[in-house]
Amino acid sequence: MARTTEQLARLNARFSAVSETVRQAVMPALDQGADQLVTAAKHLAPEDDGDLTDSIRKEDGEHPLQRVVKAGDDKAFYATFTEFGTAKTPAQPFIFPAYRLHRKQIENRIKRAISKAVKAEWSRP
Repeated sequence: MARTTEQLARLNARFSAVSETVRQAVMPALDQGADQLVTAAKHLAPEDDGDLTDSIRKEDGEHPLQRVVKAGDDKAFYATFTEFGTAKTPAQPFIFPAYRLHRKQIENRIKRAISKAVKAEWSRP
């Protein structure tokens, strides 16, 4: 993630260098990875009345090649408290364990999609 204006400018320059064909080819892998994280987090989330589980979702990010998995809404405002705990209640993490469990698989799927799309792009006459 870009932390300074200069890093953000370099990141945006790299994203603009990626062709639209490659972007479109990678998006299904991004969506599949985000869906996989949502499913795992819903499975790991503690269930009292189901509001927390129902609030776990995937959203589009700041740019087309970003997906964000979020938990919490108006009913399940306590998602952060559940994930990290409070002074009176212990943590019951569900997002980060799902991420750690599936990170390598998701990264490899995205890398394969990028490689396949770039090779296909380069092999065109």
